[in-house]
This record gives sequence, C-alpha cells and structure tokens, in this order.
Amino acid sequence: MMKRFSIFLVFLLSALAGPLTAGQLTVAPIRLHMGPTQPNATFTLTNGSNEDGFYQLQLFAWEQEEGETVLKQQHDLIITPPVTMIPGNSDQVVRVVRQRPTVSDKEKSYRLIISEVPDTESERGAQLKVLLRLSVPVFVGDKNQTHALTVTRQQNRFVIHNKGNGHARLVNAYWLDDKQQPRLIRKGLAGYVLPDSDLGFDYDPRDGQPTAISVTANGKKLTLPVEEE
Repeated sequence: MMKRFSIFLVFLLSALAGPLTAGQLTVAPIRLHMGPTQPNATFTLTNGSNEDGFYQLQLFAWEQEEGETVLKQQHDLIITPPVTMIPGNSDQVVRVVRQRPTVSDKEKSYRLIISEVPDTESERGAQLKVLLRLSVPVFVGDKNQTHALTVTRQQNRFVIHNKGNGHARLVNAYWLDDKQQPRLIRKGLAGYVLPDSDLGFDYDPRDGQPTAISVTANGKKLTLPVEEE
C-alpha cells in the first residue's frame, strides 16, 4: 500500500500559456503530457537570479479526494536529477523517465514538486527550510482520453464531476442565474478535475437561482446545466 504524504503545498498555477514562475525560478512547460509508452520527457528550469540556486525535485502520484489534492509515493516515473544546482542566469534540463509501463484505460496524473533549498545545512538537520515551492502537473495517457463533466448543486455549493477517463483543466468559471446573468466563480485558472473525481465551489444563494455553469475546459468553452443532488 502506498504511503500517503501530508504535505502543505503552495500551488503556483498559471492560466497563461507561458512558463510557470515563482521567485527567480521559471519552469517550462507549465504542464506536461506523456504518451503511455513514451520513454521520457523534459522540463527546462531557468534560474533568473544572479545567485546560484539549489533545488530538490520530487515526483508524486496525484489524486483528488473530496476535491482535495492528495500526493502519494509512486514508482511509475522518476525525475532526474533529483537534486540540482543551477548557476545564476542559467538553465537546467531535467528529465521525467518512465520506470515501468503505465498503459491504462484512464489517464494517470502526477505532480512534479520543485523546492528551492538553502545551500547550507539546517541547524535542525532534516527540518530543511524551503525558500520556494512549485507544483507542476504531469499527465500520462492516450491523447483520446478526455473528460465527461456534469454539475450538481449541494446546498450552497456547486460540484463539478468528471466521469471521463481524462482530466479537465478549468478556466474562467461562471454560474448563470435564472435570468441567464453570469456570476463569477473564479477568473483565470479555476482548477483541475481528474478522472472519477470532483471539484466544488461555494456560492451565495442570495445572488439568485443557478441554472448552469459556463467554463472553459481544456480550451473549449462549455455550458453545463446544474442538476439537483
């Protein structure tokens, strides 16, 4: 049984097509898709600082439980190098390498966690201070695997369900009242819904009666009717 990690992560996610940036570190691409038999893929890390940067890289299986992110140990993929020093104003290519086949009827999801750490040992030993942390999604699966979204209302909360076999990346989410007036849920990146998973958003019932949700999923705009739970 895989050991579950309880890690507090600051997920710095971007709705833009450009690189993902935190502090002086830039990561490209901002999300990665690998085919089910693809042997490896690469990220480019850029240290925009004038100082050397020391980074730890970890790759976890990514699941969602009741809309919350859960990271677990996995043995499908490895990241190399797992620790690297990037000189100031320089790049480093890191590689995601397959260790075993991951062919599945459902897309598999992972997160690459990049942590900047000091170049000196902590006085507390293993309790290492983290200067910044980035989280980058990695998906492995067939390009034909896709989402199948429905929406239900549970009291004062919308829940988006994904019954498909691929993830949905949600951007610019609104709900429509009974007069078809849009009301903002979240501008920009609203989140991901993994296969067989849910993602919920609270709303204020004083704003009206919700009839549908308008959202862009994987680049395609959708209007999803709201069903009663």
